[in-house]
Amino acid sequence: MTKRQRREGAFAIYTGITMLGLMLLAGLLVPALGKYHANEIGSDQLMPPSAKHFFGTDILGRDIFARVFAAVFVDLGTSIVGVLIPLFVGTVIGTLLGISKNRRINSFVGSLIDGINAFPFLIFVIALVAFLGSGLSSIIIAISLVNWARYARIARTRAVIVNQQGYVEAARTLGFRPSRILFRHIIPNVSSETRAYALSDFIIVIIAVAALSFLGLGVNPPQAEWGAMIKDGANVITLAWWTSIFPGLALCWAGISVAMISEGLSRVIREGSQ
Repeated sequence: MTKRQRREGAFAIYTGITMLGLMLLAGLLVPALGKYHANEIGSDQLMPPSAKHFFGTDILGRDIFARVFAAVFVDLGTSIVGVLIPLFVGTVIGTLLGISKNRRINSFVGSLIDGINAFPFLIFVIALVAFLGSGLSSIIIAISLVNWARYARIARTRAVIVNQQGYVEAARTLGFRPSRILFRHIIPNVSSETRAYALSDFIIVIIAVAALSFLGLGVNPPQAEWGAMIKDGANVITLAWWTSIFPGLALCWAGISVAMISEGLSRVIREGSQ
């Protein structure tokens, strides 16, 4: 790995972390110190961006700047939970499946994993949320029910390889308990793969959260959320472009920051293994 490649990978990681950190900081400070409340209805409807309203106002006179940053932890928080639950569940199930010698269990759970992964992710999630009812909790449940299978597939493949490594065989020869071998030797090495996937998956999940709110299956009004704000602004986009553009830019900013972190880590790991 050359110094230039190492610098490029580190630059992408630090840039992504800085971008994400700035958004999180703004998500803390703007709602706490801002002049306007996110749900405060004003008399200045559809006002363009100005010194009074940095991002303008929506059709109800609400300050878009306040609403965009009030939605930071709604969108990012929902997406983080929507990644962590499948990451944990899928890693554990996939690892156990990869080291299991029970053919019936392997066949049944493996078929279930393949069946879930055969459906387009977003369509499957939309169908589940429509069945469960709108709301952030329904989104998290739906994403978790669908996405764990993708992590399980990665974990199963990796667990088969790790289970055959010399250090695992040595641990068994020394008489270590199966639980110790599983949690100290196998899962940590399997989870390195699923954690790497989780970063890129976060981008898909945050877009899914916004898309579900855009379709009316996400947050309930008047809760600020980027997808819902984009949808509301789409109705008046020809009159007030700022109502959709700024929440859309916030969504892009979050996605790009995580993408840069993911790309930087992938580059460092890839070059380091050569």
